[in-house]
Amino acid sequence: MRNALIFRTVVLAVVAVFVLCLCATLFAGTEFASSAQAEVLKQGSTGATVKTIQQKLKNWGYYDGSVDGIFGSGTRSAVVYFQRTNGLSADGIVGSATAAAMGVSLGTSSGSSSTSSGVLKQGSSGEAVKTLQQKLKNWGYYSGSVDGVFGSGTKSAVMYFQRNNGLTADGVVGTKTAAALGMTIGGSSVSGSSSTSSDLALLSRVVYGEARGESYTGQVAVAAVVLNRVKSSSFPNTIAGVVYQAGAFDCVADGQINLTPDSTAVKAAQDALNGWDPTYGCLFYYNPKTATSAWMLSRPVKLVIGDHNFC
Repeated sequence: MRNALIFRTVVLAVVAVFVLCLCATLFAGTEFASSAQAEVLKQGSTGATVKTIQQKLKNWGYYDGSVDGIFGSGTRSAVVYFQRTNGLSADGIVGSATAAAMGVSLGTSSGSSSTSSGVLKQGSSGEAVKTLQQKLKNWGYYSGSVDGVFGSGTKSAVMYFQRNNGLTADGVVGTKTAAALGMTIGGSSVSGSSSTSSDLALLSRVVYGEARGESYTGQVAVAAVVLNRVKSSSFPNTIAGVVYQAGAFDCVADGQINLTPDSTAVKAAQDALNGWDPTYGCLFYYNPKTATSAWMLSRPVKLVIGDHNFC
């Protein structure tokens, strides 16, 4: 009888330990799942909750940007400012502690948005957006931050570019706009040109013949002068007409126009065709060390890039 009682006691104890371990495991698993699903808002996130955060930060004097629901660098700086002021870890990320301090309820899904279906638009984020912003900035269409977040400023710049290049000005970078920008998005190459391939080839040869060895900006500037002449009523209205106008370019006279351009010259020509004009409308350039034309040397110089004076 005594042995049976001891056996029963041991069995009950083992069962109790097993149940306790099982409960602890299930509880821990529940906690882990809950933690893994908790939403975190950070640079690149978008949505209504980001908008709420921006409005709160604006009301409290931490933020002076647009309340557009896009978590860009400005929003991140405001969050860092708020966190420092409130004794929180200043990482610019709105997790549970920062959200609680703000009185904001976070959901259970990420608010981030990225490139999809080969289209960039307001709300997109990532490296492709960063490339887009840098190109638009280089060409004078955009003056905002190159932060990889497609906000209202980026959209306005895209529309400006589209209008100047005869595209539908909807602020969305689809296949045609990406081609005009010389960009690759959505995993497929769309590096076409807004002009004909023959124009690009000829302009690339001018750049290579006239400006190889110059800085990249200097090479784009030479291409831009050609295009500025095409637009001017004082010159022929085609690239070929401008390039082959009598006495216009040394590379035509000495035969360097026939050299095969390198990839840098091609890229510089493409950037000029897409709208980047480092010369701000200049129609002439010359090297003061080698120029002999008294008329050219008498022209007022607007800027100097490398070995070339632009006027």
